[in-house]
Amino acid sequence: MAAKLWWIIQKDMVSEYRARQAWPRMLLLGILVAFLISYQLVLPPSQQQRAAASLCWLTICLAAIFTLGQSIEKERDDGCWDALLLYPITPQSLYFAKLAVNAVNLAALQLVVIPFFALVCDTPWLDVPAKLFTVAVLGNLGITSVGTLLGAMSSGTRQSQGLLVLLLLPMLVPVLLGASEATRLIGQTHLSSTWWNWVQLLGAFTTVYVTAGWMLFVFVTED
Repeated sequence: MAAKLWWIIQKDMVSEYRARQAWPRMLLLGILVAFLISYQLVLPPSQQQRAAASLCWLTICLAAIFTLGQSIEKERDDGCWDALLLYPITPQSLYFAKLAVNAVNLAALQLVVIPFFALVCDTPWLDVPAKLFTVAVLGNLGITSVGTLLGAMSSGTRQSQGLLVLLLLPMLVPVLLGASEATRLIGQTHLSSTWWNWVQLLGAFTTVYVTAGWMLFVFVTED
């Protein structure tokens, strides 16, 4: 099973490396939005540090929307989706393979955007890398888990990108809120129990979305 999962992940990663469709577009959009926001953000240092976390995760979310579901939509357009479903692997395993690919793509964006906001807005996020890594991983999985499921559902429709945005943004509100507040509190000198409460909220919604994707992806493959 691990070999089959790795084959699907490797297939998508090699395809993206050769086509270079998702990564350049996502990274360029993320860097451009981050630069424009940071350039126009003229606030006192204390207020700027408070707003940096929300703007950082909003940038990550906007850039991620344009890549979630792209691999499935491309496979549907090329007629490869039906052949992939004949591969001896369960729909749940296929979901986790697509989730892993999207998580890697989003992680590449996070490695650029989060340090950029930390440096430009002069926030001490990088001083506590373990806590920042925890929030980044949970936020990544929270976005990609529901994005992979909804991206597969909306692919093949006429307005797949617009439909994905309408379905995805309301679902991501608790994830973005938890990730933004947890990231903002990292910048404080002394972390209080409030930070752990936001991390728990973020982890709870991430767990719910991953479980929902694992359970509901079988219905997507039957459509």
